[in-house]
Amino acid sequence: MIRKIISAAFVIVFIAVASVNVLDAADDSHWEPLLDVVFEKNDLEMAVLVLINDNNIPVSDIIVKAREMGFGYTRIADAMVETKLSCEQVIIELLLYGFPPKAIFNSDKICGDEYGYTPDSILRLLVKKLRFVKTEDEELGKKDKNVTIKKKNLEIILAVCKSMMRDKDFTKYAVMLNLCQASASNETITEASERFDVSTAITIKACPRHAEYGHAYISHALPEQAHIVIGVDHLTIDGNAGKGVGVISPKRP
Repeated sequence: MIRKIISAAFVIVFIAVASVNVLDAADDSHWEPLLDVVFEKNDLEMAVLVLINDNNIPVSDIIVKAREMGFGYTRIADAMVETKLSCEQVIIELLLYGFPPKAIFNSDKICGDEYGYTPDSILRLLVKKLRFVKTEDEELGKKDKNVTIKKKNLEIILAVCKSMMRDKDFTKYAVMLNLCQASASNETITEASERFDVSTAITIKACPRHAEYGHAYISHALPEQAHIVIGVDHLTIDGNAGKGVGVISPKRP
């Protein structure tokens, strides 16, 4: 610890001189000389601490440099948590940059005793933080200006879902249940269901409200598990359609 404090003091003094020349000579996007100096004089953890806490270097630039130097994803994640950034910020920043979710799941700092995150709580965090509220323009049928960001956010959420099932043995039902409990949009639930080949029965069992929009199911076409979970009206073209005749319900499967 003493060595790190001394090292940090040296680097900060050095940066006070070096960064003036570096930043005066280049615009704000050219951090490479400063990154080189700090990483040369320090281990990963101290370099990340100095660059973020004392110089506000963009996380993306630090990640690129750390990866170039051969540091693993999980160690980078652990180092980021020790900075002034909140744990939530670190999780979101790393996933937005393209970190494999497994690397975050395996972080002792993020998923250990200190913060106690789990794959499912990380998923719920993402659904909450990356959610977009519909704009007035969208309601009026105009072009959604956030469509690119929405697609990227959706892919991040789906990547976490995939890693939960592939790397941490979560079932399809558990993933869909967490999406529903986090109030994921119907679009997200639909995309997850289709992308991971989740059956209609599992999707509706995990999230009954999903049956309330955009889909009409004929009762005899649904698997028995779904019959038990929801009431399904007998949809036909006869006069009894929609009147509760032939309804299958949890009380009378």
